[in-house]
Amino acid sequence: MSGDWLSYRLADFIPVTPEVYFRLVERVNAAWWPLQLLAGALGLVALALAWRGRSRFALALLAPAWAASGVVFHLQRYAELNWAAVYFGGAFLVQAVLLLALALFGRDPGRRPGATPRAVTGAALALFGLVAYPVVTAVAGDGWSRAEVFGLHPDPTAVATLGMVLLALTGARAWLALALPLLWLLVASLTLVALQAAWAWLLPGVVLVALVAIAAG
Repeated sequence: MSGDWLSYRLADFIPVTPEVYFRLVERVNAAWWPLQLLAGALGLVALALAWRGRSRFALALLAPAWAASGVVFHLQRYAELNWAAVYFGGAFLVQAVLLLALALFGRDPGRRPGATPRAVTGAALALFGLVAYPVVTAVAGDGWSRAEVFGLHPDPTAVATLGMVLLALTGARAWLALALPLLWLLVASLTLVALQAAWAWLLPGVVLVALVAIAAG
């Protein structure tokens, strides 16, 4: 019986074909255009606030991005194709509440993080999620209609959040805010490998860079 598991491939656990999945990305973009522009602008504002040490405001702007991608992508669309998306969407809503709680009950460091290796890495990861990831998915995918963007699609939302949390938080609060984004990026990387997406290797790289930055302090 246990040997039966050895006959399964990763793709057997993803109940959609690549065309169906990326058509889903396209449908989300078409339904919510031009919200992508507003979401991207809010993401850049959050990054600027985190860089200036205004971590509570930055986290408050990240919270609706997680709620929106959880509802718009997972619960409204992906759940029609994959039963697990209901749980993914729930996890994204939990992360949104967590970020909002950290924003409301936390405190700002009172100073800018400075150009430390952790801060520079965080800013770079945030910019990658906000700007570069949509370009990569458009170029390596099938055009701008399938670009994945912060605030609507889960992967760039998680990447940008990793970067901003590295800037905004330290210690146990940082790990609390990073746990779900890190877990999601591992799940997403396996999904992209199964879908044979050309950029599948990027997300494990993002996770590794984030963990090195945390370890380096």
